[in-house]
Amino acid sequence: MKRSYVSLLLFLITAWLVQSCSSSRAVAHAIIFNESDQETPIRLSVTHTNKSRPRTIIHHTLKPGLQEVEVGRFAKGQYLVTAETASGKISLTKSVSLDTERWIIINYISTDSLSIQKKYGYVDTALLKKIEGRYTGVDMYSENRRPPSL
Repeated sequence: MKRSYVSLLLFLITAWLVQSCSSSRAVAHAIIFNESDQETPIRLSVTHTNKSRPRTIIHHTLKPGLQEVEVGRFAKGQYLVTAETASGKISLTKSVSLDTERWIIINYISTDSLSIQKKYGYVDTALLKKIEGRYTGVDMYSENRRPPSL
């Protein structure tokens, strides 16, 4: 009888430890808005600032419009998130603190200056690269709560 109580107690302690370890990992989501009219391959890379940990790389093809990409669960800490087009011509790296559920918002634009002006008004196109006659760029920021428009 004592043996069954001991084994039950060990099972419960193990289950509690597994649950507490898995719940302490922060979840990262990427919300990406592709403002171009074509599909674009993109690579997302998440690297801990302590470079001894392995980095997570996600390859995704962006369709025009808004989409969500599940990035994964990470140990709490400071990370570098890089969004890069498949050609490697456009990339952006930002530091993100993954201490809780985090939403990484990425905006990809590739269009002509007239379309940009119609949509946003005046935009300094010097901040964008001109690739194949189109102004192209990536912007990224993070939020600790889910954007209300989703």
